[in-house]
Order: sequence, then structure tokens, then C-alpha cells
Amino acid sequence: MSEGPPASVPKIWPSADRPAFRKTFALELDDHLDVQHASRQLLPPGPTIGAAGTVALFVALITNFDKWQAGDVGTFIVYVLATVVACALLAFLLLKPFRRLLRSMYRRRLVKAGTIGKPVESTVDESGISYTVLGQTVTCTWQSLYALEEDAGTFHFWMSRLVSHPWPARLFASEEERQVFRESVLKWSGRPFSRPVLARLGARGRFNLPAE
Repeated sequence: MSEGPPASVPKIWPSADRPAFRKTFALELDDHLDVQHASRQLLPPGPTIGAAGTVALFVALITNFDKWQAGDVGTFIVYVLATVVACALLAFLLLKPFRRLLRSMYRRRLVKAGTIGKPVESTVDESGISYTVLGQTVTCTWQSLYALEEDAGTFHFWMSRLVSHPWPARLFASEEERQVFRESVLKWSGRPFSRPVLARLGARGRFNLPAE
């Protein structure tokens, strides 16, 4: 008995009798972070460790001020530096566990709100893009789309400066398939996918953009 090809990622290439790309998928936590935040990393190492060191500096200055007043400057400096270094090192060691905790909490909140984990039926064709989730269908023509961006293989269809419908990179089995998709969208929309600008701003950055 012969076996069929492995069903890892279904092909979504258009054909002569089906001039469209159709895909059903569920958004994941990283997909949400790509749109809502400037980075998938909820606790960037530099700012996080820097904040911990700054807090430790103020605490050390306050708790060791008596040594400064007593003229014991050497001991004062040693205690302050030791406190800052210890707290920065502790923050570095706790960074990964806290990231996992934050991601877990964030994921549970998004699943409860129905933002991720729900099947999305999405179609891209010569008319534009449409998708259905939780029984609600959203349709946007090419002319009404705010922007088209590609970020690390993920295609963003911006309905406005705040709202994007992403097609994650994992939907495409190969770069060849991704290129066919790019060329089809260019043909239908008359404009190519641009470098990620809106996608890298995060929701807060996009909100501060001037309205057009």
C-alpha cells in the first residue's frame, strides 16, 4: 500500500481554476506580540537589567548614607557597587524564568479573550483580503488597505495604522511558495510588500502616528 506525501503544511498556491490563496490557521502568542509590541521579547535584557541596577543604586545610596556621613567613603563605595552588581546579576539570572511566567500569563489572558487560538479562515485574491473568525467576516479591498508589510517572512495586511491581519511565516512551506504569494499580491494590489515600519512600532508607537 502506497503512502501519500506528509501533510506538514498544506500548499496554498493559486491555480488556474482557483486564482486565490486560502488558508485556515490560528494566531499564536508570537503573532499577537508581532502586532501589538515592538518586540516579541516582553523583558528586553538591557532595559530590564538596567532598571534593576538603577533601583539597586538608589537603595544602596539610602541604606549606606550613614557610612558617607561618617567619612567612611571607601566602605560606602564598596557597599554601593556590591549592591548594584549583585542586583544586576540576580536580574540576569531571573530573566528567563520571569519571561516564561509573563508569556504564560499573557497567553492565558489572550486565550480567554479569544484573541489567539481561534481558527481564522483567510482568503487573498484579486479583490483584496477577507477573513472569518468567531463567525465574523472582515473584508478589505486592495484600494482600502492602509499598508502592506513583510517582517521576517510574516506578511502584514494593515487595515488601518492600528489594525493588521497577519499571515505568519509558518503558513508557507518554502521560499518559492512565499515568492509566488508576493508576486500575486503585487499583481492584484499594484504595490509590493514594504519593509516593516508599522510592525516594528508596536501599538503604542502606531497610536502616536498622525492620522491621515
